[in-house]
Amino acid sequence: MSLCVISQPRLFPGLHYLHRMMVADVFVIFDTVQYNPRHEENRARVKTPRGAEWITVPMRQTSRDQLIRDTAIDNSQPWQRELWRTIRDHYGKTPHFATHAPAIRAIIETPHETLTALDRASWEPALRLLGVTCRFVCASELPVAGKGPRLLLDICKAVDATTYLSGMFGREYLDIGPFVRERIDVRFHQYAYRPHAQRYGEFVPFLSYLDVLFNVGLDRESVMAGGSMLQTSEVSKTSEVSSDCAGVGQ
Repeated sequence: MSLCVISQPRLFPGLHYLHRMMVADVFVIFDTVQYNPRHEENRARVKTPRGAEWITVPMRQTSRDQLIRDTAIDNSQPWQRELWRTIRDHYGKTPHFATHAPAIRAIIETPHETLTALDRASWEPALRLLGVTCRFVCASELPVAGKGPRLLLDICKAVDATTYLSGMFGREYLDIGPFVRERIDVRFHQYAYRPHAQRYGEFVPFLSYLDVLFNVGLDRESVMAGGSMLQTSEVSKTSEVSSDCAGVGQ
């Protein structure tokens, strides 16, 4: 079996996103879809005294139809200093901050020109700690030209996938029939965040992995335990849907 995940890139993503990388054989970075500043390509949620808040990297957006692959960072703004200050202020007193802060700071302060390059760099500490071994490929590198759900199927065929793991939101738009005809099994990803020690009151799920990293450390077994892959017949039985951003591929 070769399991494929197709997703827009995310900045310092949450555990649900990392879990998909952990179970995937091929992780397709969906960079051929429209960049949306309201999604998580250039921002991530962290815990503050006021609850969950966004940290954001400014982008240069030249058109409404701009694709992720064509999106560049606006390095004319002093975003590195401000972003690192926010992380340090809210996580500087956590148990594992001193251990992991140098690697995270280096990612933020290293010059990156494109959104995709920065996002991929932001995954690296988690990939090492969790032992992620999937193959990464950008959709823009594949010989596919379909649209919508058909494009997802074409991507799966291009990477020789036998199983496609969709985000739970995929149940709203995905037509399973064409996948079945191509003998590609479709599963839906579900992730349940298990409470861990956090600063600032009650536990908040679906934050950046930085929250777990600094507070308790990333543990492969714990991250794996939160995820499951549901068959189509099982999806209607669950009410827990990931907070991952809506969108084709997710």
